[in-house]
Amino acid sequence: MTSHRPRRRALLRAAPLALATAALTPALASCTRASERLDAESNAVPEVDLTGIDEVPEISALVPEEIRERGELVNGAALNYAPGEFVGSSGEAIGYDMDILAAVGAVLGLSTRTEAAVFAQIIPAVGSTYDVGISSFTVNEERLEAVTMVSYFQAGISYAVKAGNPYDIHPDELCGKRVALQVGTFQEELSIARSQECRDADEPAYDMLAYASNSDAATNVAGGKGDILMADSPVTAYAIARSRGTLEAIGDIEESALNGIVVAKDQPELAEALRAAVQHLIDTGHMERILAAWGNDAGLIPTAEVNPQP
Repeated sequence: MTSHRPRRRALLRAAPLALATAALTPALASCTRASERLDAESNAVPEVDLTGIDEVPEISALVPEEIRERGELVNGAALNYAPGEFVGSSGEAIGYDMDILAAVGAVLGLSTRTEAAVFAQIIPAVGSTYDVGISSFTVNEERLEAVTMVSYFQAGISYAVKAGNPYDIHPDELCGKRVALQVGTFQEELSIARSQECRDADEPAYDMLAYASNSDAATNVAGGKGDILMADSPVTAYAIARSRGTLEAIGDIEESALNGIVVAKDQPELAEALRAAVQHLIDTGHMERILAAWGNDAGLIPTAEVNPQP
């Protein structure tokens, strides 16, 4: 039932229209259609030890002089997308992207700082307000026309069901099934299109259960109110890892795409420094360790590239 999918959005992670057009007022603790806080329980946020990551002189030497002299790498991120980047219980920026940023900074011999921003307004501010943008940006052709991107992670759409799959659910056979998802996401758009395909084939449409957050969708699948969770792969993996065995993955990751660190086009030296730092983290196993702590080592890539093919 998936042969005629709508064209994949430029990014899996989409800021709501209301946010994209709002004033530039970062809201660290606000919840939107594309956000949720998953740190309600003490075990929901891993502590990743980065003390073993040291500066690599031949890589740090690539950093532009202005940033080297400042000693700090400034990042812009929309802190509303757990587990990539969100707000911790003490108001700090946390998530695997924040740990990756800190690890990259260590390799480059720099401290790092993340400023909260409206997602749609990060890219225009990279190169002026921010040195980089690490905020789950999908690499796509439109963005590559405006900025340089350094690949570091891969994500897509993935699924989870109640442990043991008691309802015998298959991701490619969801006509008439209770599909739990977050409103305002690509998954909702895709499910609407697939539901129409079901009707065209004289089968029942998806019974879509749309929730304000992915955490609510996951909870209801674990509790049996939904048949299957459909979400971005980082979100699904994190939900499974924190579900205490009540959820399990099913099917393959679909519509996979690279995520990239955003750098201004006039900063090729910085882009190369970031690429080398990310590759160092991959080669030494630190990247896998960071991602595994957040339940997302499936997103590990073997090679970091500057401006990879989308």
